[in-house]
Amino acid sequence: MIKTCIFADEVSKDFEEAVRLSREAGADYVEVRGGIWGKDVTTATNDDIARMQDVLAKYNVKIGCIGSPFGKCSFDKEEYERHLSIFHRMIELAHIFNTKIIRMFAFWMPKEFRGKPRPDIKSYLPEIVPRLKPAAKIAEKEDVIMALETEDTTLVGSCQEARIVVDAIENEAMKVCWDVNNAWQCNELPYPDGYNFIRGLVRHVHVKPNSDKNIDTVGGSDVSYKQVLKALLDDGYDGCASIEHWGSPELMLKGVRELIGVLEKI
Repeated sequence: MIKTCIFADEVSKDFEEAVRLSREAGADYVEVRGGIWGKDVTTATNDDIARMQDVLAKYNVKIGCIGSPFGKCSFDKEEYERHLSIFHRMIELAHIFNTKIIRMFAFWMPKEFRGKPRPDIKSYLPEIVPRLKPAAKIAEKEDVIMALETEDTTLVGSCQEARIVVDAIENEAMKVCWDVNNAWQCNELPYPDGYNFIRGLVRHVHVKPNSDKNIDTVGGSDVSYKQVLKALLDDGYDGCASIEHWGSPELMLKGVRELIGVLEKI
C-alpha cells in the first residue's frame, strides 16, 4: 500500500498549520525535517517533540519518515562524528513517532566532480563503507531502517549507485529512499532501468513535479509516476510517497491531490 505523505516544512514553518493543511489536502502522513516552530529535527527539544505529538493526534496524522541530514557531510572525521551523534537522536525520534524510516545520505560529492561526469562509486567504497557500516549496525540493533536517498549532490545519486552501496554495507537495516527525480538528474531512466537496480530495496519514495508542475512524467523523461508507483505496488511496496519541492505551499498541496488521483487510478 502506498501512503500519501508530504514534507511538512514546505507547507508551513508552523508545524500545526502544516499538519492541518496537509490533512485537509488528503495526506495521512508528513515527513518531518524542519518547520518545527523555528527548529528542525536536529535541534528540536523534547518539549517541542511532545507538542508535535499533540498536533499529530489532533489531526490524526502520522510521521512517515524522519527527514534526517545524516550523511550529508564530508568524510572529515570531526564532521562525520557530529553526524553520527545526530543519527542517534534521529533514532530516538523514530521511536517516539513510531516510524522505522530514517532518511540519510552517502556523503557530499567531491568538489572536483561537481558539474562533471559522476565518479565511479566503487572507488569511494573504502571511504563510505567504514563510515556507514557502524551506523547500519546501530540501526539494526534499534530496529529502524536507514533509507539511503538518491541525491545527485552526494556520491549516491542514481539507483545503480545506491545498489552498489547497499550491497557493500551488507546489513538488512540499509535500504533505499528513492528520490525518482534526483536519479533522473543523474541520467538514469527511472523505469525500468533505475528501478531494476533497487527492486525490493525501496522503503520510501519522494515525488517531485516536472517543469509543468505535475507528475504526468518524471522530469523530462517519458516515464510517468503512474508507471513508477504501479511497479512498486506490483512488487508489494508498503510505504509512503512523499511530496517534495513543488515550489510553494499551494503547489505542495496540489501535489498531494495529484498523487491521490494517480493512486486512485492504479
